[in-house]
Amino acid sequence: MPKHDPLFESFCFAQAAFESSRHVYRREHAAGQVRRFFNISFTAFELRRYMMDFYFSKGSFTISDLVKVSDFSRPTVSSTVHEALKLKYLEKIEKGHDGRRNEYLPTKPMLEAWQNYCNALLVNPKFEHALRLAQTVILTRESVKLKKKNK
Repeated sequence: MPKHDPLFESFCFAQAAFESSRHVYRREHAAGQVRRFFNISFTAFELRRYMMDFYFSKGSFTISDLVKVSDFSRPTVSSTVHEALKLKYLEKIEKGHDGRRNEYLPTKPMLEAWQNYCNALLVNPKFEHALRLAQTVILTRESVKLKKKNK
């Protein structure tokens, strides 16, 4: 699927939101696929999901945003964000005001890594089966709601 496809971008956002809210970690992907840019720790990969979720939902994020939603300490989040800055996978948005509240956004290599991860999920047979099952459940629920509404 082309990476510029709006439907694929919606899937990437949905996957980030799902994983960051459900604390899902997909161990079946090789380290080179999933953590190609972050070969530092399991924590870095988990934090990347939160970063992607915040990026897709509001365009940028702060360390405080990530600390609020994750189970990680401020020093852990901060060190991961600063490591990503050094690796040029995140960039700081220059705002000029309160320097204690820096905002960050992913760079092109970070977004490409997330897209590669999402593409890897789409070709994984286990994930495809789960996705189809979820779609079936959603359609069934919608059908039941419509029946109740029309009675």
